[in-house]
Amino acid sequence: MRILHYALGFPPYRSGGLTKWCVDLMIQQAKEGHCVAMLWPGQMGMLNKKIAIKKQEDVCLKEQRLQSFEVINPLPVSFDEGIADFSAFTANAGTVAYDKFLDAVQPDVIHVHTLMGLHKSFLQAAKRRRIRLIFTAHDFFPVCPKVTMFRHGVICSNVKNCEECGVCNATALSLKKIQILQSPLYRRLKDSFIVKKLRKKHRDGYLSEATADDSAVPVGSAEDYKKLRNYYYSLLKLMDIIHYNSSVTKSVYEAVFDLPKNCIVTITHADITDNRRIKKFSDDQLHIRYLGPQSGAKGYFLLKEALDQLWEKKQNFCLDVHFQPIEMAPYMEVHPRYAYEELTKIFEQTDVLVTPSIWFETFGFTVLEALSYGVPVVISGTVGAKDILVDGAGIVVDNLTPDRLCDTLINLTTADLKKMNEIIVQKQPIMQIEAMSKQIETDCYGWNL
Repeated sequence: MRILHYALGFPPYRSGGLTKWCVDLMIQQAKEGHCVAMLWPGQMGMLNKKIAIKKQEDVCLKEQRLQSFEVINPLPVSFDEGIADFSAFTANAGTVAYDKFLDAVQPDVIHVHTLMGLHKSFLQAAKRRRIRLIFTAHDFFPVCPKVTMFRHGVICSNVKNCEECGVCNATALSLKKIQILQSPLYRRLKDSFIVKKLRKKHRDGYLSEATADDSAVPVGSAEDYKKLRNYYYSLLKLMDIIHYNSSVTKSVYEAVFDLPKNCIVTITHADITDNRRIKKFSDDQLHIRYLGPQSGAKGYFLLKEALDQLWEKKQNFCLDVHFQPIEMAPYMEVHPRYAYEELTKIFEQTDVLVTPSIWFETFGFTVLEALSYGVPVVISGTVGAKDILVDGAGIVVDNLTPDRLCDTLINLTTADLKKMNEIIVQKQPIMQIEAMSKQIETDCYGWNL
């Protein structure tokens, strides 16, 4: 079969969970013998605004050859910085370039991983050819232009009415900056020392919510953002099926959209293997691991507040983190950023993984990674990976607060951890990429395998 994916691009130009999952799935599909390609939003011309599809060199990953097609002059890609120029993000491109492209490539299915940069005319051209369209909801961009729905330490309470969108999106990048970020020059310089340093500084500020500013001048009205959401809704309604990776993702989308043609298929990635084993736990010290960034939305500051309370009551634990904290604590052990190859060592030295996300986490790969090594987990009720957790393999804390997390951890005994570990080893399924690919192909693509 011929499978065309639409995503943001290949590594190292693009990174993150969406890119990794999409590329891992593409590689697996190529291994199965399918012809696999990616269409991605590329450069935006300063003067020439003509839409074109440029065939790039095939990308060879893990001995699999993947075709690469760049959209010249796509819609702007906003990332999670917000949207202020509504006309630029909803412009109609016509279908000439897409008609020609689809007639040449002739995909059996088109798997869309993001609406960023995507012309509606591409989907319309596919619909006219009766090509099956699948949308995987990796994030909440169609609901919230800032993607996260997270504001001032909590989930935004005005998601439905868009009342705060004008101020929240004041951080939106200018079109000139977006043109630079989508340029061939930036692709070459992205991993240079200076650019990486600037990117890290920006992301650190963004994740710490330093950019939140209620005094900012609104860049649009609530009605503007409702119209923008309705535009993305019109794109979603063109899909033959919406793939949700968790019940959390489904509930968020269904709170604002009516999308009856959907399915839930939990996810994995190619580096997940079944490494479950019986672990040894010590009564002397509890090793807590946090694998997220220093982010309020990911629950790091909530976790620190909970552990500050715990430290006052008993001091027989440590917290392992993989970044340099803004504020150190006596119970912290700081490690460098990690690679997947280091997970064996990391989880050997972990008693429990804590994933305390405050925002809605569509899935949460770190939870599956921990389980794949037999490590018990404590997660918030907003983490989509709770769907895969068998009874007794971990603890889900709904309506997470520092007090509730502190109480959960202070009552966590060595016997509890041993029991959780045994249940994980005996009962916890660890989905492999091969099984997920088959389920995507049957439940989403509609293939009878």
